Amino acid sequence: MRAANRFVAKLRHESDNSVAKCGKTVSTRQSHPRAYAAFPAFPAASPANMTISRQSLCGLYPWFPTAQNNVVWRLSCTGKTPARYHAHWGIWGHHSDLRDGVMLGKITRREAGLFHRDRGHAAGGAARENTSQAPVQEPASGLARAAATHLRKLDARRHMRDEQGSLALFGLFTFVILLVLAGMGIDIVRHETLRTELQNTLDRAVLAATNLENTNDPKDVIIDYFAKAGLSEYLKEDEIDIVPLGDGRQVYASVEAEVPTYFMKFAAIDSLSLSGETMAQQGLAGLEISLVLDVSGSMNSYSRLTNLKDAAQDFTETVFENAASDEIAISVIPYATQVNAGKDILDSLHRLNAHDKSYCINFEEDDFSTIGLEFPVTETTGRFYDQTMDFDAFNSNFYDLDMALSDHTCAPAASREILPFSNNQTEIDDYIEALTAYGNTSIDLGVKWGAALLDESAQILTAGTSASAHPASNSDAQKFMVVMTDGSHTNQYLMPDPYRDDDQSTGVYKDKDGRIYVSGERTTCSYYYGTPYNCSTEMRYTRIDNRSVLTSLPYTLASGNVWEITWSEVWSSMTVYNHAKARSYATGNDYDYYTWRNATRTSYDTATKDARLDEICTAAKNAGIIIFAIGFEAPTAGQNVLRSCASSDAHYYDVEGIEIAEAFSAIATKITELRLVE
Repeated sequence: MRAANRFVAKLRHESDNSVAKCGKTVSTRQSHPRAYAAFPAFPAASPANMTISRQSLCGLYPWFPTAQNNVVWRLSCTGKTPARYHAHWGIWGHHSDLRDGVMLGKITRREAGLFHRDRGHAAGGAARENTSQAPVQEPASGLARAAATHLRKLDARRHMRDEQGSLALFGLFTFVILLVLAGMGIDIVRHETLRTELQNTLDRAVLAATNLENTNDPKDVIIDYFAKAGLSEYLKEDEIDIVPLGDGRQVYASVEAEVPTYFMKFAAIDSLSLSGETMAQQGLAGLEISLVLDVSGSMNSYSRLTNLKDAAQDFTETVFENAASDEIAISVIPYATQVNAGKDILDSLHRLNAHDKSYCINFEEDDFSTIGLEFPVTETTGRFYDQTMDFDAFNSNFYDLDMALSDHTCAPAASREILPFSNNQTEIDDYIEALTAYGNTSIDLGVKWGAALLDESAQILTAGTSASAHPASNSDAQKFMVVMTDGSHTNQYLMPDPYRDDDQSTGVYKDKDGRIYVSGERTTCSYYYGTPYNCSTEMRYTRIDNRSVLTSLPYTLASGNVWEITWSEVWSSMTVYNHAKARSYATGNDYDYYTWRNATRTSYDTATKDARLDEICTAAKNAGIIIFAIGFEAPTAGQNVLRSCASSDAHYYDVEGIEIAEAFSAIATKITELRLVE
């Protein structure tokens, strides 16, 4: 501001000097001082007046010409009270090639008071007329010109410090980001639209090609469908497969596409891939389905089990509405930590460590490379399967050591046994309605049993029954498996030897009153600088109903009033955790709890079970079984293994809540449509 003040003072002085030098008669009375400055001349059509402040109308009048086509301009402003209205006056100049004013500086309110209303408008008018006069010689150097240059520099600095427009710049960036995000949604919609169009066209084309009434070449039919739909570029013609099936045929075709992106390319995603495939068969008489349903403990959350029951029952309704019941065989396989196959199925197999408390099998690694079971040829030859021990590997209550078993590794309830080969819709629906949920998640075991009940080798289970025609050979029936889960693989617990062998001593006793005692050998030593000596041992017994520790049993073994029980009886009486705790009470050593707990249970981990699932799914698909998979609010790990298990991406459904009903309905519709039985 001080620089502006100096400029005003110099401007007044310079204006008087300039006038004298130019030989003009100008009033320079102190009562009416005027300001002058040498600036580039206005264009000829420039108006004489302009607004240069909020309060006043000021005029820049040409006062006298100078050399190089410059003009000295006089600033004259009007206002009722200069001290009130002229506080923000400025000195303006105009370039000869522009019509807009460029503000060069400001003066203070006090200095503004010096510029009174011009009383010499007549003189001013005369001065304006003088603009047409020939230019006169301008002084070699003038303070007016130097001051104008200085003010232009000050104005440039103000522009550099000016923050106006920064919010607009931020808004511009935000708008661009939102535009890109919205555009990504457009790219996804375009991708899904094309995927749906391709899959629908593929389904119609394959169904038409499968129809035996169609006398044209099936491959030509598919190609023609895509040509008329304008989608030929996406059809993989070299992968169209026509397989004769007796009096019928099976047709397979697939599509593949790359959808270029308009907006995702800004995120380095230039295209989105999609694929689809369809297979249809005609002329097959049978329809066999395995429903592999997750009933682990997490299914009790968020109404999942209820939604599953409704969806599965709707599925059976759709299937029975579209096929004759004598052509249908549906098996329902509920799974959690294990799969209870039921007494009838296990009685048809050779078993190791057999018992009748529950009916599960511990499959070995090689069992997952083939879908079938090895049924015995004679009573003494053939494969022997290891039956799962009935035990609770999960629960504990150290204040109630004889608590009832509530979470069996192999669920013993009849409602958890497999329902095999049913063609009765009511029976299937009632069975589904009675399902209960608890335990861990073993998708691999569910799929193993689902595939086994679709394999022709399982006909031994239906011999002499109304379902004796099932499972049919692959040439006589279409086979489907529907597997769902709400989770991913968790540990599968097993009871290791020798704690499952009833011929082995247990050290656990039961008296005639039903009380159970768990023995443990307690060692007592004296110590000298950490070295034990004079050690002695004694056998002690934990009575599990009240956790008391005894130094002897209440009866002698010879009396027959107390006896040692088998390992099967031990695990039917207490959980793995509580058994280990009773041992540590008897020995008086807390570390014995961990020793016994880890010794009496082992497990297959998640990675092992994922690999087994992949192996059995591959074997099932290679055997001609079409697999549909449903991830029901499943985590990423569960979604990944199911998507890999399904026959294709088009056979996998990722759903939440009541959407599971839509998935089952779509699968039922697709099964009955693809079948095309006549």
